[in-house]
Amino acid sequence: MRKAVTLFAVCAVMSGIASAQYKKSTPSATPMPVNNQQAQLEAAIAKVRRISEQETNRLVTNGSAVVIDVRSNGQFQLGHIKGAMNIPNSQIIARFREIPAGKTIITYCA
Repeated sequence: MRKAVTLFAVCAVMSGIASAQYKKSTPSATPMPVNNQQAQLEAAIAKVRRISEQETNRLVTNGSAVVIDVRSNGQFQLGHIKGAMNIPNSQIIARFREIPAGKTIITYCA
């Protein structure tokens, strides 16, 4: 009998803890805000200009652009655009100072 009472008490306590942790969602009158970071990212991507190989060659030849290969060093060693810098995508922010100022930045990954 003592074990049954103890088991019942433990179950009641556990049930109380579980229900206290469960939060019911209440419908709000105002709609949930759109993820602002996602919207900013999509807006930034929409502004990225894609250029042709010919335009890339022209910009690099006249010195107004720098080409950055954002693949890993191993992939870069297998082959890359002549004169391209290798700054892996995961290191772009940390190595930003290596990129010449005042130039158009052309990145590629294939």
